[in-house]
Amino acid sequence: MKKIVIMALILLLIANASARPEYMKDFKNFSDKVKKCTLCHVQSSGYGGLNPFGRDYAKIGSLTPELMQLDSDGDRFSNIEELLNGTMPGDKDSYPGKKAPGYTTSLLLAIIILYLVKRKS
Repeated sequence: MKKIVIMALILLLIANASARPEYMKDFKNFSDKVKKCTLCHVQSSGYGGLNPFGRDYAKIGSLTPELMQLDSDGDRFSNIEELLNGTMPGDKDSYPGKKAPGYTTSLLLAIIILYLVKRKS
């Protein structure tokens, strides 16, 4: 049981791994916050298909002024506004000014799980 919990914690903490380098070259000047599979995909694993920004990026083929002016996810912020603010242009729930849970939530969850495991032992 302990090994499973430790593995789950490790996976939880590394869930924000970078997306494939060949696609990230266009985003090298943007925040590391957006350099994840979920920049273009609906799942953090990179599976599950493309999100709205990913579909627009695939259709246009690169970061063009046209793509940057679009609001791919329909949240009233252009793709460039979102990228410059470290939010995801393909996720309508991620937009400038909204606080994302990020590592703080992951770390808190990891501490709670460790506490519960320790308490059971």
